[in-house]
Amino acid sequence: RSAAAVAVMAGSVRAVARRFLSEYGGGTAGRLKALDAFLLYVLLTGALQFGYCLGVGTFPFNSFLSGFISAVGSFILG
Repeated sequence: RSAAAVAVMAGSVRAVARRFLSEYGGGTAGRLKALDAFLLYVLLTGALQFGYCLGVGTFPFNSFLSGFISAVGSFILG
């Protein structure tokens, strides 16, 4: 791919993201935004726990497993 094609794709991705954020901010109910924020928090918590497991280790494996599974379960049921 040429540099011009990459620049065009990056510009279109930015335009899509800008439109998504403007429509999400203006047309989404507050309760749904709160639910989305909770799901984002749970997703980031699970990702952080998994990253810690990869980087540091799983010495108390049961603790990691319970925390990670609770994050996955909360995300699925949320």
